[in-house]
Amino acid sequence: MHQIVPKASGVADALHHGVPGPAAPYDARPPVACDAPGAALACPHSGRPCPALAGLFGPLAPPEDEARAWLSGLAPCTHCRVSFAAGHASLRHLRLGQREREILLAAEAGGPLCVTEPGMSRSVSAARRRAALSLGKAGLVAPYGGGARQSAAGPLRATVELTELGRFVLAAYGRFLKGGKPVRWTRPARGAVLPGRDPSELLGETLARTQAALRGSLTELKGVLVAAISGRLKDVGELDAVTRHLERKATLLKAVLERAPRLGAGA
Repeated sequence: MHQIVPKASGVADALHHGVPGPAAPYDARPPVACDAPGAALACPHSGRPCPALAGLFGPLAPPEDEARAWLSGLAPCTHCRVSFAAGHASLRHLRLGQREREILLAAEAGGPLCVTEPGMSRSVSAARRRAALSLGKAGLVAPYGGGARQSAAGPLRATVELTELGRFVLAAYGRFLKGGKPVRWTRPARGAVLPGRDPSELLGETLARTQAALRGSLTELKGVLVAAISGRLKDVGELDAVTRHLERKATLLKAVLERAPRLGAGA
């Protein structure tokens, strides 16, 4: 039996910034029921309405299930303190072994890091890849650039860098990592500040994401129509479903953006 070792491309694809886990509530509003009209605006960590999304979309939030996935993608979670708090809370069950510590410390010292290097044994290379996958799932590292880098020896090698949460972990718990001691997640270094901003301050980021989403939807709709005219898309049912979806999405986003200046005037 041969041990299955993740490839560099697999490591790069699997690494992502998302961090699961519950977060402390940021206001007193109750969680939104999953079938409620405003469920698409709910924070995935607290279950409460996201101030950034709710402030922009307000009553325009669609109740349709198909809209929830792309609408939640507009949430500025990568800048949100609630998201970082959820990621931090989930670390209490994380155990960092030797390889994970090596990757974190090397990424802190030298920036973007190739997970494997020429001359590494297969066992060490496999252990480093598994460690990088574990750190990626915890939200401490993410792919750098395209996720892989061409080495002098030729093959592409998975390349990662610290995330904001990863940099916080080095600042708050670096003494445990460098000393080879078990990380005591309840004892961050004094003065270490969790990254992120209050979600109520992220309306501008959400607006920018919404503008980009509208441009993307219109470009996608144009591509579908061109494909239909050229004969590449011949399924009438599929054409109708895709165009209806994109038209509803674009119409909603346009209405939200038209409402945005009034929100700024009322602030």
